[in-house]
Amino acid sequence: MIVGGRVAGASLAVLLARQGRSVLVLDREAHPSDTLSTHYVSALVVDNLSRLGVLDDLLAAGFRKLTRTRTYVEDCVFEGPALPGASGFGLAPRRDVLDSLLQQRAAEAGAELQTRTRVDGLVEEDGRVAGVVVDGREIRARVVVGADGKASKVADWVGAETYREVPAQRPAYYGYYHGIAPLTEAAVELFFVDRTVGFLFPMRPGEDCIALELQPEDFDAFRVDPQAVFEERFRALPGMEARLAGASLEGKLKGTKGVANYLRVPYGPGWALTGDAAYLKDPITGLGIGDAVTQAFLLAEALGAWLDGDDWDETMAGYHARRDELLLPLYELTIGALDRVSPPSRELDRLRAVLANPFTARGLSYWLPGNLDAFLAPGSVARAELFARSFAERRGAGSLPVA
Repeated sequence: MIVGGRVAGASLAVLLARQGRSVLVLDREAHPSDTLSTHYVSALVVDNLSRLGVLDDLLAAGFRKLTRTRTYVEDCVFEGPALPGASGFGLAPRRDVLDSLLQQRAAEAGAELQTRTRVDGLVEEDGRVAGVVVDGREIRARVVVGADGKASKVADWVGAETYREVPAQRPAYYGYYHGIAPLTEAAVELFFVDRTVGFLFPMRPGEDCIALELQPEDFDAFRVDPQAVFEERFRALPGMEARLAGASLEGKLKGTKGVANYLRVPYGPGWALTGDAAYLKDPITGLGIGDAVTQAFLLAEALGAWLDGDDWDETMAGYHARRDELLLPLYELTIGALDRVSPPSRELDRLRAVLANPFTARGLSYWLPGNLDAFLAPGSVARAELFARSFAERRGAGSLPVA
């Protein structure tokens, strides 16, 4: 049984149902419906969306292939291809579309989905979770998975332990805008300007998601007139004054005062956690959807092994260890990004001088690759080497030597 039927829960339901398991998904919302989200799906995760059977439908719905990443640091611009993956592109789907497609694939695979269904508690028997309580009646299950988001009731009811905790740091607002002047080639755009971080995620033609992460002291100003302040701040980002000139907001802005950061022990007797219920972090790195899908694949494999007869504690401890092995580096990357601000302008002047001259700018391409360990954390260097090999393999150049 899975409590929560959005990306994390629906992805897990698809995978377990394909194994031939009996799967019941309970979700309190009516679908399709929207939810707070970072929206971005990197090329690495797009491959998993294909495995889940929803990629072709997302493309048919008009969501654009995002083949470039453009990063602004104050008025300096860096651009490159999307992260390597078999697809070679990222996506920024609307959550009402993505979640509904995953739910459809789960139902087609044999899972049962009950929406507008609120779980009121857990059934416990002999020290194990043995089901849930819905409208005063018990529904029994061999395992209950909490995929019910950052305010997970399942995690609260089982007392799941948290670790590596960092309090919420940054308020964030985003909205869906129509009519933003596009780049020639659809690209994810990130803006690091002073103490503000901006994001532009192209969705469908003429439709984009734009977002701002702010400092805590900015929150009160935003609450007075969120749209006016949001648009004023976004127009101040490089190039956005002209590009926003003919744009209009769909509905209202969505926002939060901040997102807490922590990992939870993701299993116990008769229960497991996945998605934001198991692992939550600030949206600044845009990894939420990808991490939810990754966990679904890991947990489906572990639960499948247990259902086939493997020991529960041993199997689920392996799931926990594998999850942290893959996702802790991303968590630390996110925490490290939260309090970083742009260098002082006087220090950026030297970078401006390099980028202003095409020949010295070209020189960066010779110097930077061989000196990554001089300015990147060890984990980031390792990831860069991994991605470098993937880029080489994509163009058929074989493996690159380790620097």
